[in-house]
Amino acid sequence: MQGINRPLELQGVSIFLAPANRPIRPAEIVPGTEIVEVMIGGCVYFEQDGELREFERGTIFWHIAGEYTIFRTPADDPYRCLAIRFRVPEDRRSVPRVTGWSNEAELDGFVDEVVSRFHDETIDRTYLCEYVHRRLFWESYIYNRRSVAAAYPKPLAKALAVLKDASALTFSVRDLAQRSGVSEPYLYALFHKHLGASPHQYLLNYRLRLARIRLAGGDDNIKTISEECGFENLESFYRAFRRTSGMPPGEYRRRQQPNG
Repeated sequence: MQGINRPLELQGVSIFLAPANRPIRPAEIVPGTEIVEVMIGGCVYFEQDGELREFERGTIFWHIAGEYTIFRTPADDPYRCLAIRFRVPEDRRSVPRVTGWSNEAELDGFVDEVVSRFHDETIDRTYLCEYVHRRLFWESYIYNRRSVAAAYPKPLAKALAVLKDASALTFSVRDLAQRSGVSEPYLYALFHKHLGASPHQYLLNYRLRLARIRLAGGDDNIKTISEECGFENLESFYRAFRRTSGMPPGEYRRRQQPNG
C-alpha cells in the first residue's frame, strides 16, 4: 500500500474564505493526503446519502484520496472554514466523511490556537500534528455519539435522562419504565433494539460506571459509594464489581492512584 511506512504529518493549516462573487473550484485529494475542513461560519451544500444538504458552523468534513473539498455555497452566506492538510500513512477512512464539533463554545479557541501554533517556527510539528489530529478525531467521536443518542425514541431518551439526572440510583426498572411513560416490556424492547442490553443490564452497568468514577476520584467510604450508586447491600456491590472489573473495589481504587 502506498506510503504505508510514512508517519502522520501536519502539512498545512489555513483559513479559507469562500468568495461570494465567483464559483469555487473543488480540490481533488491526492494519494497519501487527508484534508479536514472545519466550518467556522457561513453555509455550504454537500451531498450526503445521495441528497444535497445544508451544513453550517461546527461541521467537520474529512476528505481522503480521490474525494473533493467542499465548494457549493450560497452567494449571500459564503462559507468560512479551517483547512488542515495531513500526510497520512495509508489512504483509508477512519472517521465518517461528515461529523461535527462537539463543543461549539471551544471551536474558535481551537481554530486560533492551531493557526498560530502551525505558523510558529519554534513549535515542534510532530507534537502539534498529534494534538490536532487527535483533537479532531475526539470531537468527531463525541459528536457522533451524541447524534446517535439524539435519534433514540423519546421514551428511551427520557429513560436515559432519568438515569443521568438521578442523584441516587435506588429505583428499579419498573420505576424507570413509569418515569419514561411506557410499560416494562416496551422499555425492554427499546433497550434491546437500540442499546443491545436489557434495562437491568444497562442500569447495573451504569451504576458500576458511576462507582468506578467515585472510587477513582475521591476517598468516600466504599459502603457509601455502594449505597449512593443504588446497590441493595455491600455484598451485592462487591460481587458485581469483581465480576465486571476482575478485582474488588478497594483494589480498583488503589490501582487508580498515582502511586498505585
